[in-house]
Amino acid sequence: MSSKVKELQKLNNQLDKKINAENQTIFTDMICYIRSANISDYNQEVVRRDLSEMILSAQERGEDIHGVIGGDFKEFCDEVIENLPPKTTKEKICDGLDIICTSIAILGAINIFFSKDLYRIVEQILSKQSVNYNIGIPLGTIISSVIVTVAAVLIVNIITKNALNHSSSPNKLKRAVLGGAAGGGIMALFILIAKLGTKVVFSINIFLAISLLIVFFITHKLLNKI
Repeated sequence: MSSKVKELQKLNNQLDKKINAENQTIFTDMICYIRSANISDYNQEVVRRDLSEMILSAQERGEDIHGVIGGDFKEFCDEVIENLPPKTTKEKICDGLDIICTSIAILGAINIFFSKDLYRIVEQILSKQSVNYNIGIPLGTIISSVIVTVAAVLIVNIITKNALNHSSSPNKLKRAVLGGAAGGGIMALFILIAKLGTKVVFSINIFLAISLLIVFFITHKLLNKI
């Protein structure tokens, strides 16, 4: 995340604390919905600042968020989003690469920590045996990592896009159907992983693996600054 976005985010965090509880719920839903928009992080924070200032001005006049925006919060957000430039191709590519790098760095570290090969290596070192520093990467680990990443992106996307639809019965039914389908799909995939999980696709030196994870994490940090 660029310093410009961080500074604006810090300012917004301070403004948000001044919004009273009565307005805070719908304000949070509106910001959540705006997060799903195809606009840059900076423009999202600009909208957040403007919305915070509108609500705070209304509070000073003794009005609530309904008096400022009206009843259709989703329509208001859509109009604001339409007047802002969409993400550039560069921003979309950076976002995609950032998700991949972050997922590999985090899930890779978790998989190494819980790998039986890591405990074997520690045991060999403690018992002063000849140490084999290679760790196996099972097919199940690769599949599950892809599933977790895709599922996380989809869940966040569904939650943000439906943040302002919580009062709609059809949307509740839609979310229930999607949730059931997702649950069934995840169960089927985990059965597949259980069958294929023990098959080692390749082995890699643990120090090389850790170094690669550090590279992916640094890349994630650099992408956030672009």
